[in-house]
Amino acid sequence: MRVHSVLLRGRRAFTLVELLVVIGIIGLLAGLALPALSGARAAANAAGSQSNLLTFGKGFNIYSGNNDGKFTSGAFDHNRDGDVRDYGWVADLIQLKVTAPGKALDLGSRNKINEKVGDYMGATSKAADLKASIDDGVGRWTTEVTSDQAAPTVANTSGETFFGSDQAAKDVWNAGYNSNYATTWHFSRGDSIDSTGYDKGNKNAAAGDGPLSQDHLSTGLTTAARVALMGPARAGDGADALIVSSNSRAAIGAANGVMNDFAGKTIVKVNDLLVESFCDGMNVAFGASLSAIGGGTSSKRDGTSTDKKIHENNDIEPLHQPKESDGTGGFAPLLFADLHVERVYDTATAGVGDNAGKATTKKGDNFLGNGITRKTSGAIDQVVIDATGFNEVADVIWLHRLRSLGKPGGSANE
Repeated sequence: MRVHSVLLRGRRAFTLVELLVVIGIIGLLAGLALPALSGARAAANAAGSQSNLLTFGKGFNIYSGNNDGKFTSGAFDHNRDGDVRDYGWVADLIQLKVTAPGKALDLGSRNKINEKVGDYMGATSKAADLKASIDDGVGRWTTEVTSDQAAPTVANTSGETFFGSDQAAKDVWNAGYNSNYATTWHFSRGDSIDSTGYDKGNKNAAAGDGPLSQDHLSTGLTTAARVALMGPARAGDGADALIVSSNSRAAIGAANGVMNDFAGKTIVKVNDLLVESFCDGMNVAFGASLSAIGGGTSSKRDGTSTDKKIHENNDIEPLHQPKESDGTGGFAPLLFADLHVERVYDTATAGVGDNAGKATTKKGDNFLGNGITRKTSGAIDQVVIDATGFNEVADVIWLHRLRSLGKPGGSANE
């Protein structure tokens, strides 16, 4: 009994100072560990994105072998290309049972739902685009659409039944008809077929001679290893991509109530953003600022005043592992036509206007190949490509036409 009492007297509680020291050490260790954990998560997201793209590429290769060398049936675009269950690269991969793109997302992106999902769910108003596709002779809709009729979509709350039933609507979503990767114009549309050959015109299927095929590559001006197919998608343009609070089709934005009702569960909330589906294409004049590398007003091809144009990849975002605190200077994993995946880095130092209209400089501009100009309010004014932006990606991504126009003076600078 005496020994036990001595042992009890030998014990004592931690002092306040000792507790504070222990807490401080734990906090220090946690502070050291968190960046490492964050870095590991970012690396895992990038590796997962690369794995997704490689899987997509295997599917495109299978599709090509069964469809006269075409890599896809079109863009993921419910209105322009047809019913997403039958047409577009997402449908191709699901029908081949390669993967469900809606379940193989780029986890590095905050935004997980494609703006074309808002279209097919009836949460947006896109009748004009659909009618233009039909007028262009694409003919992929079995439902006749008139000028005063909305796109054939289903908004459960309004009683439309294009997909047959509420359960059929839920099945469309659950099957994976979604993606937060954006495809390039080359992949979805091929080359522009406008009168000059250097203007995307509209984005409807009939605006190009695609989708991309083995014929484009075998008779083309570059190698398959430089023809980009897709990468992580950027959030859509302003109000068009914004999720708004509504239970009916919205003229601007996408109605969260319609989308959640369609899916049968909460998939979006107000103020989320939808992502782009595919890039605009030959949207940027290859102008005088690029005269040293083949641009300039002398580069006309048909006797008109239209300058030669090159492709922009504005809708693909270099969002992985940013090097700067403002999120710029990262990279995008891109799938190329030879089916390899490569990290393309945002390296160009950019000067942009701040709210006072003064130029500020930062490493990376959050675009690949493009530069941006800003209004004094900070909003993006227009997308441009200058020599710095062009050189950032020109050795990796082919920004020109895939094939020559077949006119005198045609060259690899097409």
